[in-house]
Amino acid sequence: MNLVEKMTILGSIPEEWEAFKLEDIFKLRSGDGLSKSNLIEGDYPVYGGNGVTFYHGNFNYDESKLIIGRVGAKCGCIHRTEKYSWITDNALVIDKSLKEYNSFFLEYILNKIDLNQYANKNAQPVISGGKIYPLIIPFPPLQEQQKIAEILSTVDNKIETIDKQIIETQELKKGLMQSLLTKGIGHTEFKDSSLGLIPKSWELIPIYELRNKNDRYGFTGGPFGSDLKSEHYTKTGVKIIQLQNIGEGKFIDKGIAYTSENKADELHSCNIFPNEIILAKMAPVARCCKVPATDDRYVMCSDGIRLSIDTSKYDNEFVFQALNSKYFRDEAESKSTGTTRARIGLKELKVIPILIPKDIEEQKKIANILRTVDEKSEVLHDKKHNYQELKQGLIQQLLTGKIRVKI
Repeated sequence: MNLVEKMTILGSIPEEWEAFKLEDIFKLRSGDGLSKSNLIEGDYPVYGGNGVTFYHGNFNYDESKLIIGRVGAKCGCIHRTEKYSWITDNALVIDKSLKEYNSFFLEYILNKIDLNQYANKNAQPVISGGKIYPLIIPFPPLQEQQKIAEILSTVDNKIETIDKQIIETQELKKGLMQSLLTKGIGHTEFKDSSLGLIPKSWELIPIYELRNKNDRYGFTGGPFGSDLKSEHYTKTGVKIIQLQNIGEGKFIDKGIAYTSENKADELHSCNIFPNEIILAKMAPVARCCKVPATDDRYVMCSDGIRLSIDTSKYDNEFVFQALNSKYFRDEAESKSTGTTRARIGLKELKVIPILIPKDIEEQKKIANILRTVDEKSEVLHDKKHNYQELKQGLIQQLLTGKIRVKI
């Protein structure tokens, strides 16, 4: 392949490539209006500014089209329509080709541009052909466009496959939690409870009773807001676990704040340690995660609740899984207060029971099954992230000609 380059307004590109304005490649037109009174429920997707909005009994296009969202917060986003569809006037249709191009290549390069940045700044963002047409893109020969699109489509297909596997794993976990955390494994004798029939050897125990009673702060809330002021925040030191770090079943390692070692010592009752459980008072109420093991200790925010488990009787992983169960979260929400944002108090939360086997070995067995599914999900999310990074790297290299493909 000839690696000679030439200078253009875009900078250096391969000699065989061109630099064209979008107005030299295609023409746009708005879709057709479709009022609510004319909507007839049917099988044909209706595309607006943000993708599919409805299914209509008629279509105005009988071939797949690339469209650009024209109106709304996501205007500028690119969609590929189904063969038969109705495209409304909230979208711009790439309707007429002025040069021969591969539509998948064009889709990738338009997504790379991020057309949303060219929308007006009104309360209702709008993007127009006048904003789009002057944009200049690198334009390889058709065969090279096709090859580039094939490579990127292969990665997209892999990401799509992983997404399906993630959904399947989530559904598996949901079913296992419903079964294992209420019926256990192999039980034949059951008894009535507030949760319905449960294994005869299981108990409903308030989460406060699961705490390590040798730890004075085994079940405590974070500091009052006045105890941790802006001047106590530092660039390094002891990490503060804030509400934004408490995910639903996972720790979210973003936007980490710090305080000094001295301040963390002062807030001794609010220190929390690896593998302990932290719950959120604020909505979504009672969501929880395990404290990561990347640091020796952390300080929890005012709306966090620490739970240190008595591991001589209870398996930490089982309790963690039970706290993420539907029955527990439903009960926590029913005890929450507040109209704009739900909140649950320490007093209300501490008496909510979880269903737990008396035999710690059964707890561990159930916890291991659920943790195995979690680990599979984590692996899939990591794989997806790796493929997404691969795709971004390929887009940057292939769509600029820094890496050439063999034709």
